[in-house]
Formats: sequence, C-alpha cells, structure tokens
Amino acid sequence: MTGIEKKRVLHFLTQGSIGGQERAQYQLFRAFNNDDEIEVAAAMGRSEGIYTDLVKELKIPVIELNMSSGFDIRFDKRRLQEIRQFQIHHLHDPSPNHILLSVLSGKNIKRVFTRRGGIIDYSRNGLKKRMKFFITKLFLKMFIDSFSGNTQTAAEFVRTYYNIDRRIHVLYNGIDFGLLSPDKEKNVLLKELKLDPNDYTVGTACQLVGLKRVDLLIRAFSLCGVNNKKLLIFGKGLERDSLKTLVSSLGLDDQVFFVGEVPDMMNYYQVLDCFVLASGREESFGNAVVEAMFLKVPSIVMEDAMGLREHIADQVTGFVAADERDLGRQMEYVHRNPDAAQKVAEKASEYVESKYSIENMKIAYKEFYKEVL
Repeated sequence: MTGIEKKRVLHFLTQGSIGGQERAQYQLFRAFNNDDEIEVAAAMGRSEGIYTDLVKELKIPVIELNMSSGFDIRFDKRRLQEIRQFQIHHLHDPSPNHILLSVLSGKNIKRVFTRRGGIIDYSRNGLKKRMKFFITKLFLKMFIDSFSGNTQTAAEFVRTYYNIDRRIHVLYNGIDFGLLSPDKEKNVLLKELKLDPNDYTVGTACQLVGLKRVDLLIRAFSLCGVNNKKLLIFGKGLERDSLKTLVSSLGLDDQVFFVGEVPDMMNYYQVLDCFVLASGREESFGNAVVEAMFLKVPSIVMEDAMGLREHIADQVTGFVAADERDLGRQMEYVHRNPDAAQKVAEKASEYVESKYSIENMKIAYKEFYKEVL
C-alpha cells in the first residue's frame, strides 16, 4: 500500500466486556492508531463495559450500533452513511446483522472476516444457534472477499465448517508487551487478595462460560496434592454461581477465590506460581496464557486445546495435561520442581515475545489488506 491517502478500515465488534478476544482487538487498535497507512475505527455492537472505555480512550472513531444480538436488525440512514466511509469492513464477529449492515452500506466496500474462536460444532447447539450458523455460513460465502483466523486452528474452522475453499490467512494476535509491566507492588496485591507469600497460587483469567472449562480446573485443583494451595479465578460470566456451588461441594471455599474482572491483569500475574487455561478445542489464541507466558509464569494447557498448543510445546514452553487428573499432577510438578518450571517459563517468555510482536502483527495485517484491495 503506497500513497499519501490512508486506507480506512472499520472493525465490527460485539461486546463491551474485556475477555481475551477484546484485549487482542484493543491491541490491534492501539497498534494502528496514528499509523501512516491505515486508519482504524470501531463499530460496537454493544457500547458498554471496560473494553469500550479503553477503546474510546484511544480517540479512534467509534460507531455505536446498539445491537443486542445477531438477529437484532435496527438500521438507519445515518448509521449506513457513517460506515460506508470506509474502504474495508473487517468483521470479527460473524453475526448476520453485522454482515447485512455492511452489505447494505455499499457494494464497493471490501469485506474481510477473521475467525477468533476454535473448533465449535454448532450443529450440536439449539435451534437458534444452528440457524444463526447456517445464515452466517451463507452470508460469508456470498459477501466476504477474504478470510483469516487468529491461529491455524481458527483458520481450519473457516476452511472446514464454513466450507471456504479460498486462501485463508493466519493473522496471529500482536501483543504490546510493554503494556504488561506491572505498576503495583506484589506485596500490596498479596495483602489485597489476603494471600500468604508462602501459598502456592494457581490462577486463571477468562470469561466464566462453559467452553473455558473452569469446572475442570477446579476439580483438577482439588486433586492437586499441595497443602498450601490457592486458586484465583479472574473474570466474570454466567457460570459464576454454578462454579461457586462446585467449589463449596468440594470443600474448597477457603482455597478458591473468585476475584472478578480486573482492568490491570498484568499486575496480578505477579502473585501466581502457575497459570492454567483449561479450555478445549473451542479456544483459539488465548491471550491470557500468552500474557502469563511472557511474564514468566509457568503455564499449563490441555491436550485437546490445539489453538493454545500453537504456543505451548510440552516441557519446552509450558506444560500440557491430558485430562483432569493429569492437570492436578502437572500443577503438583510445577510446585515441586520450581527450578525446572522456571527454565520452561523463561523459554516461553522468549518465544512469545518474538512470535507475537506488534510489528509482526502489523506486517501481517497490512499484507492482508493489500491483497484484498
């Protein structure tokens, strides 16, 4: 892409909470803010929450769509006029109404789609989700000019489940690792969380929904044979109450703590001796585990999480657990072999810093946009 005029790209987003996908999109906006070639803007499905506030602080244009679901169709001329000012519409959520809104705004706009989830068999879901998937699949094949995934696993989903036979790019998330420098003292955080410095502290950070398998982590934690263990669960979601019930049923109320959603997660990695993301094949990139790896926290993922295993080679850049019981054993291993675990964590930090740099991401996205234009 050459020339003085910037290429204008409008990113269609859904929610206002700040899960891993939202943090990745925020990093994308921040990376391209004031770029010489690309001007970015955000079209928010729901303009609310920490994530929305962070995006607005960047002073990039934000168009509020005010759509509550994939079937919420509320179009007006003013909104269509706003979004047709962009050469590229980049959809990160395949909601049919987002695609339809983009299509109605003009035929000369190039449309691209990035899959940010792992392998999900929507045919097993309820009627409404199956119908949404079918309509999305049809719209993507009809109206999208180019496709990508944020991991090889996500790209494979596009190829297999959407039956896309064109080239599918892999656009890995870029992380500004400079933003992960803690700005709170570890001792302050230990006091805030009521932790003893001698505790063995395991943590996870994710939305509390089924595909994150926090229940699996809790059960594995109960099997971990370490006496002074604690589990910190960062995040919020619909399964919070049921997870708390599980914790109580296992007699872990004094060992498992639901911290909630925090805007400065980079501080809290300091108090963790081990990080676990227990998602399965439904997970794609998993920003939280990459952040933990960069900050040299020994990290564990599950064997069936192929997206996460694009970061983690067992015993090299992290640890891989086969099942619930094995996850308990892996947590024990990290506790009982701190020197070996730390060497793995240091290797992991070097790996993710070199692979998932902001510069690598910008190069990949610019090539993607250049090709579609």
